[in-house]
Amino acid sequence: MPEDNVRDMWSEEELDRALAALRPVEDVDDRVVRRAKAELLVAAGSREPAPAPDPEPAPAPRRRRWAWWAASAGTVAAVVASVLVVQTVQFDDSMPSAAAAEQLNWAAAKASTVDEPLAPGQYRYIATHAWWMASMDEYSYLAENLLETWVPADEKQDWLWRRDVTGARKWVAGSEEEARKAGFPIDEAGWPEGEWRAPCGDWFAEEEGREPCETQGSWQIPDEEFLASLPRDTQALYDRLRDDTEGRGQDPDLEMVVYVADLLRTGQVPADLRAALYRALAKVPNLEITEQVANLDGVEGTAYGISAKGRRHDVIVDPETGQFIGERKVTEEDLGDIPAGTVTQYTSVMTAVVPAMGVRP
Repeated sequence: MPEDNVRDMWSEEELDRALAALRPVEDVDDRVVRRAKAELLVAAGSREPAPAPDPEPAPAPRRRRWAWWAASAGTVAAVVASVLVVQTVQFDDSMPSAAAAEQLNWAAAKASTVDEPLAPGQYRYIATHAWWMASMDEYSYLAENLLETWVPADEKQDWLWRRDVTGARKWVAGSEEEARKAGFPIDEAGWPEGEWRAPCGDWFAEEEGREPCETQGSWQIPDEEFLASLPRDTQALYDRLRDDTEGRGQDPDLEMVVYVADLLRTGQVPADLRAALYRALAKVPNLEITEQVANLDGVEGTAYGISAKGRRHDVIVDPETGQFIGERKVTEEDLGDIPAGTVTQYTSVMTAVVPAMGVRP
């Protein structure tokens, strides 16, 4: 892998097909490209094959282009908005795995209620509030992204996707004043913004020269058939996760958390499957409660995660309702000028039923 690659970095050149306006970043590992494209399309509700494994971590690139980092496939996490370095809650040696399993199983019981069904003409509204990282030389910041998706009762009808990059930034290495003084293009556009419509949420079918709704669903970008194919039995679903994540990512247990987060992040998971996912996740070795009370966009939940290979991935669940609140990714080792303990990306998700396309709850 080229030495100036960044772990989970977005390649603007390869994402051009998906978002049609990004400038290239040189020498990006193809596995990162495929995974990054899938991750962005996850937020859009589109269809794309499962992503390739994560590459090994590498130092930040020394170039004057912003490198955009993907939400993990590995998606606001359990941090106060202004706080970017978090502390893991410490427990005694007997606590973590047993406590995580017990509390996740409790959340699963709460999540087993039936979701509000969609009547003809209604839409499932999915709002994703994400902070994703951009890096250039010694400067890095989290950029605020707002994504909204309207999914019809008949998924083969038109979906609507709106995307807004707000311009809000949270600096994790350097400052805006320093970067501007050094002549870096702070206001250079990263991802395009706008509105897209397409059957099945297959936004780029026409551009790719194929009919919409032809691609198969996956953990990253599910469709009704894929969701129906996943077992609701805990052990069977755990085994399916093990099989589908085999050989992917940097650590087998961590990758199971990543895949569960991928699916939950879409906002399309029915209550019975959400409960089964929590029970399956409770069986993953080394899963711990990383924060007992995490505040995410004003909603409190419990953060469950696994640390491996210098990174940690958390999913955050409301223990009272079993709702998936969001996820976060934390580096546990220094990444160039980014110190260990820094939140490198975080995402919150909320869903609702609305009476028409384009209407917010």
